[in-house]
Amino acid sequence: MPYSVDQQSFKALRCARRLSTIPAVVLGASALLTTAHAQRAAENVIRAADDAFGASVGDEEIGLYSNENVRGFSPISAGNIRIERLTIDRQSNFSNRLIGGSTIRAGLSAQGYLLPAPTGIVDFSLRRVAETPVQSIVAQYGLYGSYNVAADLQERFFGGLLETTGGAGYEYTVSGNGSRDIRWSLGAALRLRPSDALDITVYGDYWRDVSDRRWIFYFTDGTAAPPEIDNRRDDAGQPWVERSGDNVNFGIVARYCPSIADFELGAFRSTTEYNRQIAQFFTNVAPDKTGELNAFIGPSPRFASTSFEARASRGLTEGDREHTLTFNLRGRDRDRRFGGAIDVNLGLVNVEAPGVFPEPDVVVGPSTREDVRQITAGLAYGLRWRDRGEINVGLQKTDYTRTITAPSAAPTEGKADPLLYNASAAIEITPRLVAYGGIVRGFEEGPSAPSIALNRNEAPPAIETEQADAGLRLFVGKLTAVVGVFRIEKPFFSLGTDRLFRETGTITNRGVELSLAGPVTDELQVIAGAVFFDPTLSGAPVEDGLLSADPIAFRNRTVTLNMDYRPKWAPGWSGDLSLTHLGPQNGDNLGRLTVEGQTFIDLGLRKELEIAGSTFVLRARLDNVFNTFGWMVSESGAFSFRAPRGFSISVRSDF
Repeated sequence: MPYSVDQQSFKALRCARRLSTIPAVVLGASALLTTAHAQRAAENVIRAADDAFGASVGDEEIGLYSNENVRGFSPISAGNIRIERLTIDRQSNFSNRLIGGSTIRAGLSAQGYLLPAPTGIVDFSLRRVAETPVQSIVAQYGLYGSYNVAADLQERFFGGLLETTGGAGYEYTVSGNGSRDIRWSLGAALRLRPSDALDITVYGDYWRDVSDRRWIFYFTDGTAAPPEIDNRRDDAGQPWVERSGDNVNFGIVARYCPSIADFELGAFRSTTEYNRQIAQFFTNVAPDKTGELNAFIGPSPRFASTSFEARASRGLTEGDREHTLTFNLRGRDRDRRFGGAIDVNLGLVNVEAPGVFPEPDVVVGPSTREDVRQITAGLAYGLRWRDRGEINVGLQKTDYTRTITAPSAAPTEGKADPLLYNASAAIEITPRLVAYGGIVRGFEEGPSAPSIALNRNEAPPAIETEQADAGLRLFVGKLTAVVGVFRIEKPFFSLGTDRLFRETGTITNRGVELSLAGPVTDELQVIAGAVFFDPTLSGAPVEDGLLSADPIAFRNRTVTLNMDYRPKWAPGWSGDLSLTHLGPQNGDNLGRLTVEGQTFIDLGLRKELEIAGSTFVLRARLDNVFNTFGWMVSESGAFSFRAPRGFSISVRSDF
């Protein structure tokens, strides 16, 4: 069958996909988060989310997974971060001035992504100008004394040729777990659209940590969890354990879609630098609430990276079939400086009321420098067949070099050049039922060593990872149901008895995940999900009895339920409920300790008002309604507790 000569129509379709969402065969009739991102008053993540796997809009977040945990692993630590679907080697967090929200892509929702990654993808969306530009003001107070104010502005010029978004914000955040942060932020984006074929966005994002008081972590001897902490305050630690620093992101995202091909480019610079390294933690915490108070102080750390991704795609149509061939090039040049910290033991204290100690006068050591240079070339083919499904395959070849320059030592260099691949398919069995499956081999970053480790902040060399998954998506009325299975295999890192954080085996995590999302009625929106894990650790340390086959920190299940109710009998009002159940965790490398599961409930209320042509939304929220206490444990064995009950109230306005 000859290829269609209507390349202009196909080009417009491809460009629309680049600028919006992934193919309809994958997500079906999806709600676009972009609309919600454009207007602050309208932000409602339950109404915007497509599934239960994870999404955020503004400062609201729901889902089975988060930016730090997808299928048991962290896509942030793995470096699987996208901004407008383009890869960025991010070293600094984004502020809300720049980013409207994010979406977790795993399983079916990752199938439309070019050259996906095994440990999930976090895709951030830039704030965009609404169809009718609005100016937004947000003010919030609550949650343990926190408050913030922000202004987010947008405008369109020259008949849509030029769009601008930007804003400023100030936050005093108390997290209810021993941390406190004072920061202000500035961000802006300039978008130029001279034609339907060309779209260029330049952005800059800066936030200043004026005073960042670090979290407190708790470590035990591995036989029992820490006792319940009655006094969960932000001032439970030492007042001098704080730092200040600057975080900067700027870059360009460009798309050009002439008739011959599609071209995409993202170029990014991301840096973070603080005045010092500092943290505090308790060790040998006993049931009587005693423990040794420790701190470390180190020289200024600096993390910086320049990265890019360039794509060229050529598409052809053949009746109901659309073929796309894409050449992809990614690169990064990263410089990290860390280490040189000095450990200080302040003695045995009551962990609830340790008292205030004077700041130790220490002479910090020299820093270690890590340089990473990586270039990856990829080729991908996609076939989309109307009413049948789609197939995506890809190959990548990467060249990776990592150089470590430690004090008083010659530089050491490591190299890797693995061949990576991915293949996936989604088959439309009926108009309401889609089956999908895929395999991915990736090359990702490993987790950095935690604060308790002697090699704290050290990042291991990049690691090879594998994933296979499959499942079904079914439309049930207006609801979308997804059931899937997955298997992920990757090296596992944990803290040894010598306090060195290193690779300790191979983890294989198998799981089943469920999602149900959509409107039950015109008034009630539901996002519900569950994931069940079966993780297993293998390798010489397990065989020698030095590690349990049940890996530390992994849960066996997570269940979430989110509902948003807008009663017709009360126009402008809506109420929401979020329920999260977390299953038990193994709390020790030797399997001697199980951390109990917990269930938390949050409630919210909204009231929308129209005043003098402007929209105002009053938002009240009660987190952890029953003030449930619960411990969480990380791969390093560090315990932290769930924040206590907290109330917040905010007003958002668009005018």
